[in-house]
Amino acid sequence: MKNFEERYTAWMDGTMEASETDAFEREIDDLEAARRDRADWSKLGGLMRECLVPEPMPHPDFVNSQVLDAIRRETPAPRERPALFPIRRLVFGGAFLVVLAAVATAFLLPRDFGGPEGAVYASQVISAQSPDPKLSAYAFQAPGGKGTVLWIENPGFIPAGQSLK
Repeated sequence: MKNFEERYTAWMDGTMEASETDAFEREIDDLEAARRDRADWSKLGGLMRECLVPEPMPHPDFVNSQVLDAIRRETPAPRERPALFPIRRLVFGGAFLVVLAAVATAFLLPRDFGGPEGAVYASQVISAQSPDPKLSAYAFQAPGGKGTVLWIENPGFIPAGQSLK
């Protein structure tokens, strides 16, 4: 709901509907003074429209063109969007990948861990045999004899109580 000031302004401007105007005028204590204010307000608006007419602009097209030129001079030129992969980025990216590959190679290539008899591999194959021709057994020993892995292919079922020898 509108407050009194909003309704009073609408009444003064003459923008209030007829049904609202009747209800609003019943709320005003001194209706005659308010109607005089409304008439004065209307007279003032008429005088302002009559006296405050803007002077026509001489050569409006010339003035408009000058204003538009000033705006263009003061507005920075739009920057071109850089290419997605400019040469500098490609060179930097390539150099980064070369360094990354060198570091990865240095850390991930197998090294000589000084195993038995100067072995150059990280593990040494040890002979493993099985009497069953269906089984294939492989054993690998870590350098320095720190661990052994036995790999058996196709073992089938091995009972829990039976040991592998």
